[in-house]
Amino acid sequence: VPHNISSITQSNFSSACPSAFWKFLEEYFRSKYVIFEFKNYKDVITQKEIYTTEKYLYAKALRCVAIIVSCNGSDENAKKAIKGTLRENGKLILNLSNRDLSNMLEYELNGNLASEYLYNVLDEMLIELEK
Repeated sequence: VPHNISSITQSNFSSACPSAFWKFLEEYFRSKYVIFEFKNYKDVITQKEIYTTEKYLYAKALRCVAIIVSCNGSDENAKKAIKGTLRENGKLILNLSNRDLSNMLEYELNGNLASEYLYNVLDEMLIELEK
């Protein structure tokens, strides 16, 4: 049975030393809050889940960023929807798979911040974004 858990979390922007990733979100995406959505589906997520999550993003409420955690990542149409949402509406949606979570743990175990991994995911996405 698939489960869907959503939460809105205030990011750690106001701490004494926030990481580059969280600073970047605050400065360039004008977000004080990040929506986290957890999709426990056996299959990859589709563009339907991306567009549903996009509806939760609202600039006037300082939440223009969502992170979707899905077991197996996203299909090609979902990836296109993520890029289109960013390009057309300025809303950032990152999709993390179980493999990404494992990589984040490895970052931490090697003395780095897991948010550095997130920053690299974001950086790669922005570099690949076409007009």
